[in-house]
Amino acid sequence: MVSGSGLLSYWVSNFIADATFHFLPAAVGLIGVHAFGIDVPDVGYLFLAVVFCNPSFLYVFTFFFDKDESGSLVVKMFYFLFGVIAPIAVSILQVISTTENIANILRWFFYPLPIFSLTFGYMSIAQRQII
Repeated sequence: MVSGSGLLSYWVSNFIADATFHFLPAAVGLIGVHAFGIDVPDVGYLFLAVVFCNPSFLYVFTFFFDKDESGSLVVKMFYFLFGVIAPIAVSILQVISTTENIANILRWFFYPLPIFSLTFGYMSIAQRQII
């Protein structure tokens, strides 16, 4: 029993609430893409995949921490590293012909991370002519 409900109903309701909270920024992002006429076809599928994958990933990630404060700080640093730094680094490595193989190897290690997949997927769609 958690909060007066069964364990399954607790986690399902939390997942639905978290997916809803993830859907709002995804919808705003999709509206912004269309409002500004950015050429990223089918990016809605990418946003939708992250809406359902990211809460599950965060649930698993939080089991590694006993305190909310330390877990929150590590998650923020993790998201900055793998949501900003890693996709940019892999994109740069991918464009340079001598490091293209390293980029291809690294991205397969990073793909299971939803924040990397979101950022790298968006960048790959937007830069599809360069790549």
